[in-house]
Amino acid sequence: MRSKPSARCVAKKDPAAIAQLEVSYLAAAEATIHYDRRMSKALYGRDIPYVLLMHVGGLDARVLPRLLTLYRDKGFSFIRLEDAEKDSFYKNDLDLTLSPAPDTLEEAMRLRGLPASTRPKPNMELNAVCR
Repeated sequence: MRSKPSARCVAKKDPAAIAQLEVSYLAAAEATIHYDRRMSKALYGRDIPYVLLMHVGGLDARVLPRLLTLYRDKGFSFIRLEDAEKDSFYKNDLDLTLSPAPDTLEEAMRLRGLPASTRPKPNMELNAVCR
């Protein structure tokens, strides 16, 4: 989720809108967990070690403790990137002598001809918040 809506709400001193953004952020994160897990299980019959990439802004920093709790509550644990990269899903990204392979779950689904649902989106129109 982009940080511009959050910055606008902070500038307008709108705590209700900020709280709404936080709820939307966490709901989107939870929906993405289910989305990624469905694809991983369809492709590999298991969870791959997912890599959490964040572009940390003000909103991200505010929700990070709750986000990490959400991941833990969903059964995730945190490992070093080097350990995650040992999974076969990442082998073609790391060994450039191998043929190119999909580097996202969506691409792997398409390559195998499996249907992928639409990626979850925030449950609110972010461009309209705190205008």
